[in-house]
Amino acid sequence: MKRFVLSSLAVFMMALPISGSGEELQSGAASKETTARLIADADNGEYLTAIKFYHGQGVERDYAEAMKWFKRSAEKGNDKAEYAVGYMYDKGVGVEQDYVEAMKWYKLAAAKGNDNAQNQIGYLYQHGWGVPTDYAEAMKWFRLSAAKGNYAGESNIGVLYERAQGVEQDYAEAMKWYRISAAKGNGEAELNIGNLYHHGFGVKRDLNEAMIWYRSAAAKGNEEATQKLSVLNGDSVHESHHE
Repeated sequence: MKRFVLSSLAVFMMALPISGSGEELQSGAASKETTARLIADADNGEYLTAIKFYHGQGVERDYAEAMKWFKRSAEKGNDKAEYAVGYMYDKGVGVEQDYVEAMKWYKLAAAKGNDNAQNQIGYLYQHGWGVPTDYAEAMKWFRLSAAKGNYAGESNIGVLYERAQGVEQDYAEAMKWYRISAAKGNGEAELNIGNLYHHGFGVKRDLNEAMIWYRSAAAKGNEEATQKLSVLNGDSVHESHHE
C-alpha cells in the first residue's frame, strides 16, 4: 500500500483560504526575508506565509523558506504547522529525510489532537521508520485518528487486519474499515477493496466488482489502481477464452 498521507499536506494546504493580494511583491526589489514579512503581515500569520512558499502562491516556490515559516508558527503551538514540519521531514521535502525528527513533530501535533499527525505516527510504527516496528502501537494511533473521522486512519486499520499485523487476520474487518474510508472518497481504500474482490480474500472472487473499485480509485489518480485495471483486464480476457 502506498503511503497516505494521509490527507496529504498538499491537499489540506490548498484547501485553506489565502488572504492578501501580494501586490506589494510585484516590484521585485524586496529581499526574500522582506517579502516573507510582507506576506506574513498581510496574512496575519506565519502559517499562511509558509503555505504560500510551499505552493509558490504569489512568490517563487521555496521549501526551505516554507520550513522556516512553518517552524515559526509551530513554535507558537500551531498543531497544523507542527504536522507540516513533521511531514516535510517524513518525506524529505526541502530537508534531508529524518523519520526521528518527523516523529518528534508529529507527536507535538498529535498531543493537540491533530488526526493527520496521529495517522502518520501510526504509519511510522507500522513500517518501523525511525522507531522499532510496533503493530500494536500503530493500531493505537490509527484508531485515535479514525475516531476523529480521518479516512486514512480508517483505511490503515483495515490494512492491519488484512495483513494480520498485530491482530488476527480478518478480511471481513478489513473490508468494513475500507468501506468506511472509501465512503469518504479515499482512493487508497477503494484500491484495497478492489484487491479483496480481485483475489477473493474474504469475499467471493468477483472481477467485475474489483473493476468498479479500481476504476473509482484510478479516477482519483491512484496509479496502482490503474496498473491493477490493466492486469484485471488481462485476467478477464483470459477467463473469457476458457468459458
